[in-house]
Amino acid sequence: MSSASQGISPKVEQATLLFESPVLPEWIDYNGHMNDACYVIAFSQAVDGFMSLIDLNEAFREQHSVSIYTLQSMVSYLQEVSEGQNIAIKGQLLESDAKKLRLFLTMYHADTHDKLATMETLLLHMDMKIHKATPFLPHTLSLVEAIQAAHNKLETPSNAGKPISLKRI
Repeated sequence: MSSASQGISPKVEQATLLFESPVLPEWIDYNGHMNDACYVIAFSQAVDGFMSLIDLNEAFREQHSVSIYTLQSMVSYLQEVSEGQNIAIKGQLLESDAKKLRLFLTMYHADTHDKLATMETLLLHMDMKIHKATPFLPHTLSLVEAIQAAHNKLETPSNAGKPISLKRI
């Protein structure tokens, strides 16, 4: 089923809700809050949500032998997250070309809307038969272009593209 037939318009002019969940007990570490690796698990689910938005669902991937690989990710942990808190992750497509997506994800507390974490990720479209990068198929590219056009109107997140460094005083 396509995203359009599910009532999801890729022509959204706001960051797109891609994942919602309570923080699961198995995501909690020995410090009593969400383990750093589990933020990435939640963000990965949001990437899957974005893939569904551009119709790269399981059936399409199998039919066309294509998929998405992650090339690079950068996570910023902004607040502690506790077991049972409801989280929501929204995505903003910062850049795209014929083969790549630069996606910025923001995790919010679903009830208070406090910003909890961000992840910026670079994704690559792959031909799974030959395990090489390949351009998006026309249908996928048209959805990516529509989302990109809408998201180009959004303000770039302040920590997008920021490298890791020590702050010197």
